[in-house]
Amino acid sequence: MQDIITQSQSVSLTSSADRYQKPGLPLLQISNQSCDAVIALQGAHLLEFTLKNGTKLLWLSPNAIFAEGKAIRGGIPVCLPWFGVNRKDPSKPKHGFVRNQDWQLTTIREPDTETTELVFSYTASEEDLKLFPHAFSAKLTLRLSHQIDMQLEVSNHSDGDAQFSWALHSYHPVANLTDVRVSGLAGLSYLDNLQGLKPVRQEGDVRFYGEVDRVYESVPATQQILGTPNLNITGENCPTAIVWNPGAANAAAMADVGEEIHQQFICVERGAAFANSWTLGSGESRCARLQIAESTPK
Repeated sequence: MQDIITQSQSVSLTSSADRYQKPGLPLLQISNQSCDAVIALQGAHLLEFTLKNGTKLLWLSPNAIFAEGKAIRGGIPVCLPWFGVNRKDPSKPKHGFVRNQDWQLTTIREPDTETTELVFSYTASEEDLKLFPHAFSAKLTLRLSHQIDMQLEVSNHSDGDAQFSWALHSYHPVANLTDVRVSGLAGLSYLDNLQGLKPVRQEGDVRFYGEVDRVYESVPATQQILGTPNLNITGENCPTAIVWNPGAANAAAMADVGEEIHQQFICVERGAAFANSWTLGSGESRCARLQIAESTPK
């Protein structure tokens, strides 16, 4: 890995101790003519992304914990091979296990001075098979320029079919939680996790006047966050959208958030979960793409 980084013009190795004064994890720092970004090798986790005009597209909790095997609150964690609570065995780790394990940095490409592309890979271990009894691998490509472009490829190496549910669990900053809206979901039915996954029809834009925890299946390609900043979120083969904010009471009980901190962010995630989960046959691979970009409000 060090050789790959040494040959790069825009990527350097740092640590959570140097970056956040919180020892625990190695980090990659990216700086090109379009953006600045930070990635944790644990989880191939994009933590920060800031355009050169100063606009932050991602939110990272000021109370985030940087420790081996511990999920980092903020950025875009990769939830895989299942999303949320494991529906067959709730005792298993929430959101799978790849976000808490190291990925391998395999490639850095710099096609121009405004673009940095990093490729990470993950292969399930023998220990992983105790939690998810299907051999699999994943490849995550991050293309960082004037926007975030991500591609996730999942491959089933087991002898039979395997079901995967996943999400790119993106956290986005907001200037005013009660003013922000999410468009692109009106008229759809969502599963409300505050009502035992009861189906509810979405009327108008999504607003945040308290805790929100919703799963929208088979959604349009693009959703828009209308606030500060304004963002377009576009997915390909990402049929599920998850919209979440913990609300004050839940946030107060989270060591890596806090009661007031919940007003700083919302999650608008894309993936394939619940009825949209992927079933891959033996030897089958499937790709999905996500793009997050600053937009001009209509």
